[in-house]
Amino acid sequence: MTRIARAIRRPVAWWTVAALILGTFVGLSALGRGAPAVAFQQAGHWVYNATVGAVFRVDGGGKSVDAEVRGVQTEAGSQVVQGSTNGYVVRADGVIVFGKSDLTVKSTVRIGISEEPIGIEAQGGPYLVYRQHGQIVRLGDQQQTITVGSVVTSAIATADGALWLRNAEQFCQLAPGSTTLACQLPSQAGDAGALLSVAGKPAFANLSKRTLTPLTGETAGRAVPMDVTGSLPTTSVVAQSDVNGRIPILAGQRLLLVDAAGAKKAESINLPPGRYDAVAATGAAVAVLDTDKRVVRTFAPDGKPLHTHELSKKKGDHKGGPRVTAGQDGRIYIDDETGEVVTVVDGDGTVSEVDVDGGNKPVSPSATQKPTPSPSTPTPSSTPTSTPTSTPPSTPPTRKPILPPIQVTVGPEKPRRTETVEPTERKPGKTETTRPTTPPPIKPTAKPTSKPTSKPTSPPPARPGAPGSVAAKPGDGKATVSWSAARANGAAITGYKVSFRTAPGTYVVGLPASGSITVAGSTRSHSFSELLSFGEYIFTVSATNRVGTGPAVDSKVTQMSGGKAEPPSAPTKVGVATKADGSVTVSWTAPSTSDYTISGYTVLGSDGSKTQAQTYQSSISLKPALGKGVSYRVTATNSAGTSPRSAATRTVYPYSPAAAPKVTATPGTGSVSLKWTAPNLNGGQLVHYVVSATGQQDRTVTTTSTRYTGLSALQLTFTVKAITRERNNSSSPTATGAAGSTTAAPASAAPALPPASASAARVRRTSRRRKDAQW
Repeated sequence: MTRIARAIRRPVAWWTVAALILGTFVGLSALGRGAPAVAFQQAGHWVYNATVGAVFRVDGGGKSVDAEVRGVQTEAGSQVVQGSTNGYVVRADGVIVFGKSDLTVKSTVRIGISEEPIGIEAQGGPYLVYRQHGQIVRLGDQQQTITVGSVVTSAIATADGALWLRNAEQFCQLAPGSTTLACQLPSQAGDAGALLSVAGKPAFANLSKRTLTPLTGETAGRAVPMDVTGSLPTTSVVAQSDVNGRIPILAGQRLLLVDAAGAKKAESINLPPGRYDAVAATGAAVAVLDTDKRVVRTFAPDGKPLHTHELSKKKGDHKGGPRVTAGQDGRIYIDDETGEVVTVVDGDGTVSEVDVDGGNKPVSPSATQKPTPSPSTPTPSSTPTSTPTSTPPSTPPTRKPILPPIQVTVGPEKPRRTETVEPTERKPGKTETTRPTTPPPIKPTAKPTSKPTSKPTSPPPARPGAPGSVAAKPGDGKATVSWSAARANGAAITGYKVSFRTAPGTYVVGLPASGSITVAGSTRSHSFSELLSFGEYIFTVSATNRVGTGPAVDSKVTQMSGGKAEPPSAPTKVGVATKADGSVTVSWTAPSTSDYTISGYTVLGSDGSKTQAQTYQSSISLKPALGKGVSYRVTATNSAGTSPRSAATRTVYPYSPAAAPKVTATPGTGSVSLKWTAPNLNGGQLVHYVVSATGQQDRTVTTTSTRYTGLSALQLTFTVKAITRERNNSSSPTATGAAGSTTAAPASAAPALPPASASAARVRRTSRRRKDAQW
């Protein structure tokens, strides 16, 4: 098992590219080799810094840290996942829960599964997938555990929020909010491969058969061959998203860019010697990680090399390698082993680094040592005051520059520990383990005897950070929102945007469901009125400076207070309409009151039926018995009770298309007589019958028979359909019934006539001419 696999045990993740921004889905997938290395997260990257003991949020766009949560103590390299309101630091025995709005630790939740999970951020999540134990834990206000029943080999989440899993025999789907797995698609146990997303849809890359199979509906789609030249090991690493129609695959020392449609041969790029454990697509670029040399290489979709960047050397003796995370903002984040440096790969393949040190203030190499005593109370030179936490090298290491060359930090740049080494005080090839035994005398008021090799430079201004401690104090139909100042990040904050919206489950009538206002940069609170008493709201605050707007922070769901609630008044304008398919639609207008939350409606039928409707509904479709008269009333309900019944609708008679008549035909000389039985009208009222015959115009009749004459001796097909509408309602839509049909042919010849005299023949000819003239 590779070093990165031991430390991370997370699958390579990738995402759907929409322009240069990712689609709104998140996911993870186990690698074909079983060495997961890339995670996928929501916008905004959270990282745990083990040295500081805090969680930080990195803004990839501004290349800065914009929020932090102190007082978090757990193992170095712990992963962090986030939901809509909380973040979760995953530790060996459970998770540490912190609030994203107030930036404080809330609790520690024990999971009780001895395995490092895959963290997946998705709608209804986040989720922790314990592959070996076959367990899924949904984190949130109500923690839930879903049992898979077997080992999970791969896992992703798609744009619709569904969680997709692959075990030894099946592909399973977990819908958002559901606790039941739907396992309908079979999987071949012996095939190596990984789940992934192609154009936002789930698919399976089968490395054993070199095929790509879409997973849609209840059956798998057609497998597309992957046109790859040369070997394709079953241990290859598959990215989780295509880039410009190409699927990146790490096949040993080669990067393959496989055509997702199977129409073109795969591009093959030979990589420099190294150990490549992670591949991901971002924007219009592909990034691969060499964990041995700690090098990130980026490529264009056509395989053209873009940038090569050497990661900062890991600090301290920590196991494992860097953790690679794919963000929803279209960037890749690479955390070092302690969470002190985050490398950001942008959508165009450029690379930069962000120091995560809990303040980004300049520190000296001895910052981790105890303070040096004042000269007035010298310490004996033979006894060192402390031992440095790390041993500086004898020669400063050479670092490759960031490409493109940008230097972005928060606050003055943090000098590297190797920049203050004094080579004149040590011998080449040796390292110091103690302070010099004879330190030079220092006067209390004297300036430092040496200066840093480079003066820290101010970073360029960036968007502001996230406001802290966003909270709302509810009142009677109003609320006051407060927050703490956001980081300015080099440019003064010009204003805060304060917004409100109704929480899920709260619906308002006559009041705004959302709204926002911009206040001055010095303001720390704002009051909203015209809110729903007893309604639940979420409040959001974001800061703006001349560079742009920073991340928005939500408050927790806040319920408004109010006076004593009363039941609502009855719904008004209650109506009913029939449809030709047998259904009726009952509609209504919400009660005039808008003071209290309506929790639902009840539709009461005169036939004894009782149907519940949701708060947001103003109509409902029902299927009562056909042909039986029924009327409806509607009531509304809130926390205080149920309204009176509304006025009754008119009586309606549901109907559906009539059944097919039974048709019989009687041939005659040049004619056919049709008769049929009256069909079941299925609750409708007969309008007429439509009779059709081969080569003849349709007839409309109201009886159950008709006769065709003047026909040739050919076989004809006759059909009869009943046209109906609602009983006693001439304005209702008509329904065309099923067709009854039969075939028949008229007699081929007429019977012989007796001989006729010349005068009689003349009369017959005259009579025939008169008939012809009539036609």
